[in-house]
Amino acid sequence: MSNKYEIVLETKDFEKSPNEVDVVLDLIRKGIYDFVQFVVAPDTYKNLRAIVKEKFCNVKTVIHAPFFMGGVNLSDPDLLNLNLQKLSDAQKFADDLKSDVIVLHPGIGDDEIFLDESIRQMKILNDSRIAVENLPYHPRPQYKMHGTIPEQIKKIMDEVGCNFCFDVAHAICAINSLKLDVDSTLTKFNALKPIIYHLSDGDDCAEIDYHLHLRKGNYDLQKIFGLFSDSRIVLETRRKEGDLDACVADVQLAKSLET
Repeated sequence: MSNKYEIVLETKDFEKSPNEVDVVLDLIRKGIYDFVQFVVAPDTYKNLRAIVKEKFCNVKTVIHAPFFMGGVNLSDPDLLNLNLQKLSDAQKFADDLKSDVIVLHPGIGDDEIFLDESIRQMKILNDSRIAVENLPYHPRPQYKMHGTIPEQIKKIMDEVGCNFCFDVAHAICAINSLKLDVDSTLTKFNALKPIIYHLSDGDDCAEIDYHLHLRKGNYDLQKIFGLFSDSRIVLETRRKEGDLDACVADVQLAKSLET
């Protein structure tokens, strides 16, 4: 088995931590990581287009579109035009970098009406590169989410015609919130044939994902790695600014867990 590993870089890093951008590039050039996942903030394309294209034109990339923290909520019909505007930056970066995947979150709300509106807006977005990401059910006290169980993700995939980004930590959080069986739910998600995975460690009883470095939580990583086979895996572990040694340790540990 030969998985491919991706490191996370945010568009804000180009302004806040330009040296870190260069270190990430070096990790990819050295083959420690294989890809980079760009997390795109809204309204950044105009200012960052030139430098991103210059530095990453020959790097394999995945684009992560803005989500609710960037003011995008696909389940709100009143936000349709604003959503499309904010998501256009992700599409433009994907065009420039020839990215084949744009990871996209569904919207907010756990009723069927919210799921249907997210599907409607994804259809209007009409981008074959979309990979819908499963979400935790209750990530903030003030709201709940959809796209949290395999049946909802399958409905989105079937109706939109998109691919699937399987976030393992999100799935465990939703399983805890909804009192689902862990093994059967993870198996059902994996049966949807995700084209990319998100992985971090965490608390296996929690409803919130903490993006911990590998072995800093108590997830059964050996069991999780049994889901992977020649997979593209984004190590979505939260690093302190300038601390890329922990990211190197993550990918080294991940490779040791391959079965």
